[in-house]
Amino acid sequence: MDHGHAMQMESPFEISNEDIEALSSSHSFSVLRRILAEDAERYTRFCTTHTQCSPCAKTTWLLHRDMLHALVMPVVTLFSRASTLASAALCTQRTSDLELAFAGEARSAFIGLQCFISEETDWCRTRGCPACVVTATLSTDSHIRLTIAASLLSTASVATPTRDEAADAQVQESMLPPLPHILPALQHAVMNDPFWEGADIWSYILSRATQLSAGIQALITECVNLESLVSSPATLRPGSKRGLTHPRVPFVASGQAVEDKGVKLRKSKLAKRQLRLKDEEVELMRRVAMQCWAKARVPKQIRGELLGLGESKRTRSLTCP
Repeated sequence: MDHGHAMQMESPFEISNEDIEALSSSHSFSVLRRILAEDAERYTRFCTTHTQCSPCAKTTWLLHRDMLHALVMPVVTLFSRASTLASAALCTQRTSDLELAFAGEARSAFIGLQCFISEETDWCRTRGCPACVVTATLSTDSHIRLTIAASLLSTASVATPTRDEAADAQVQESMLPPLPHILPALQHAVMNDPFWEGADIWSYILSRATQLSAGIQALITECVNLESLVSSPATLRPGSKRGLTHPRVPFVASGQAVEDKGVKLRKSKLAKRQLRLKDEEVELMRRVAMQCWAKARVPKQIRGELLGLGESKRTRSLTCP
């Protein structure tokens, strides 16, 4: 659902002074704002139209853009980490295969983030004119849904294991503050936008955003499991290294019989599940292709593309999953 907003000279979001003061008192949020302000080329330069805004309006645009950055960038960082772990677990660089490392709600969330972030990279990283970035938040239901989900995540309690109370306090100090303030402001903006007319539109988007938030939390949990899977095991002897594919086994001198054949590696439950899912998908694609070929003569050169074996590099998109 695409929506082209006309250039607005004032932000569509209304945030109370109390909420602004609470955010301003956050050390981590102030540090984030200072970092964004220093990189003027990517984050602070206004476009030709919004350069004409008053200084007060520009200050508001920047504040709302910084709030969006604090909300969305952690999700982008999570997706990047999930992609890296999935690539390591599956031993593949193909982005279309990375989803196989996850299941259930986590897999759905990963696919959704993969599509959206690849198509809206600049907005997700809040690059460009601050006013245009804020205005684009209302451009599609996907933008609104991710913003709501990110806000829900910012208030969700996620256990972070730490070694001691001092370390825990240090982590808490470096964390960005919860940002529920965007929800009432976003709801007001959506319900007063001519494009999003309809009393049920907000409840519909909120429901889907809640599902996305739950999926992202499930993705966080599965990332913890993948982290354990791809991490190197502890060394058994100082100075020796052991990998997942080359375990350390005893050897004897040359010319002697080998008494110990080594340790037999066993596939983990995750590996077995991913292999089963991959086999099921391949079999389904093969059956579909065979049914098509039975009804029509398909040129030989495109059969590989139908089976996903050709050189086609078509990626997922929000409209064509």
